[in-house]
Amino acid sequence: METITRNTRSVFIQYTVPSVLGMLAVSSAAVVDGFFVGNYVGASGLAAINLAMPIFSILFGLALMMGVGSSVVSGKLLGAGDRTTASHMFSKTVLAVSLFSIILSLLVYLLLPSFFKAFGATDDLLNDTTTYVTIFLPFIPFLMVGIVFDYFVKIDNRPIFAFFALLFSAFVNILLDWLFIAYFEQGILGAALATGISQLALFLFLIPHFFSKKSAIKFIKPKGQWLSIIKAAGNGSSEFINEASVGITAIIFNYVMLQNFGVDGVAAYAVISYLIWFSIMINFGISDALQPVLSKNYGAQRFDRIAIFLKYALLSVSVIGVTIIVLLWQFPHYLTDLFLQSKDEQAIIIVMKFVMLIWPLFLFNGISLVISAYFTATHKPLPSAAIAIARSLLLPVFFVYLLPFFFGCMGIYLAIPASEFLAMILALVLYRQYRTSTPGR
Repeated sequence: METITRNTRSVFIQYTVPSVLGMLAVSSAAVVDGFFVGNYVGASGLAAINLAMPIFSILFGLALMMGVGSSVVSGKLLGAGDRTTASHMFSKTVLAVSLFSIILSLLVYLLLPSFFKAFGATDDLLNDTTTYVTIFLPFIPFLMVGIVFDYFVKIDNRPIFAFFALLFSAFVNILLDWLFIAYFEQGILGAALATGISQLALFLFLIPHFFSKKSAIKFIKPKGQWLSIIKAAGNGSSEFINEASVGITAIIFNYVMLQNFGVDGVAAYAVISYLIWFSIMINFGISDALQPVLSKNYGAQRFDRIAIFLKYALLSVSVIGVTIIVLLWQFPHYLTDLFLQSKDEQAIIIVMKFVMLIWPLFLFNGISLVISAYFTATHKPLPSAAIAIARSLLLPVFFVYLLPFFFGCMGIYLAIPASEFLAMILALVLYRQYRTSTPGR
């Protein structure tokens, strides 16, 4: 197979470029969401969507766990030449995620009001957030299954097709944002509809692949033990921990911002979250592209090539981090101009304080993501999960409560870069410890 035999640089570019472009498409769609809501609804609209995001982060994380874990197993099987078992794994994963997503959507709908009341949201914020989540919930099964499709398409040697699927979904989202929010003036309701329909578009774009002649992985009647799905999900657990922890951390940060700065604080944190998420999605595109490549080379016992791919990825995320910092230093006001109206003066002030203090995190977060992806692809879920839970949950929560004791409100801003720095150190230590246990090294 080409991922095992071709020149490493060309394989890395073939998988990484469409993956990063796909993640940029997804990121741009989210940024456009923020642009339309911020400019046509205002800071309160941004705050409402930001309150809802933790729920979707957790659901997204569950889909990632199943998609990444199962596709990595299938990639190893394809590398060993076993298409049938790989197809069984795919079919069982799709069925499990479909049932799971429907059940979770119903639970979220039932628990939604009490969740946001416990969070302490004001009545207006509660109404807007509830509207957004309720409209989006019917699309959750398409979102979760679409994510699984995306990973299996990549593992099936069609990364460019997967990129065009993400690009198409992003285009639909942007077009419908303009139509529903700007033209029809539907506000939060329009934003939810636009995002939901774009996820349906991703699902519909990808599903024909598995019925085509180009697909080595097919829909077949699932056979074998269903425990294999649980084991595969365990291997993808770091992806779930990453996303779920981001959601939980966002809940805590939103609470802290709401208590200290009110709705303007939550809106400001939403703007900063867009920036951080944009950088993470680019780095995630690189680490995500590693997984099918590394898993196939791992199945073929090509550990020399695994080391080369890892070096390419670490160099790439480092260059991206420096580039983002330079742009942030040179053009900080563009960030507030993009998302906030001039009347949202207090939110703008908070964003600018954030920007001046968080920039070091862009030097660190990509390295942690790449090393975590390396562990997932080489079937070492425990160190991968340790990195994920440290950078996404334990360290941010620890610092957001500790640092304000020493630095006041400035400690809230410093919590994220401090967390990313220590997470990077942890990732490097774990890599140094566990890489020697890889056969052939």
